[in-house]
Amino acid sequence: MLCKIKLQRLARYLAVLAMFPLLIVMSAELTVALLQCTVKEALPTDCRIFNYDIGMILAVSYTAGWAALLTLPTAGVGAYICYIKSLRLRKP
Repeated sequence: MLCKIKLQRLARYLAVLAMFPLLIVMSAELTVALLQCTVKEALPTDCRIFNYDIGMILAVSYTAGWAALLTLPTAGVGAYICYIKSLRLRKP
């Protein structure tokens, strides 16, 4: 049986894993807004920063948002279960 501290740490890791794809999409959206360029998931467009084209990176980052459909339910529920179990355990 896992101790309380390990379960709480596992719950935090699972929560971060659940939110990570959304953070990637939000950072890509913020970058697009700051650079004032148009990026679509289907095809990369020209979006330059310091004379380097990051259009393909941003297109892949937008596509990473689809991973949230998998990570939010699975890792989110796992984090919730680990946290609830850690609350029910006595201190070691």
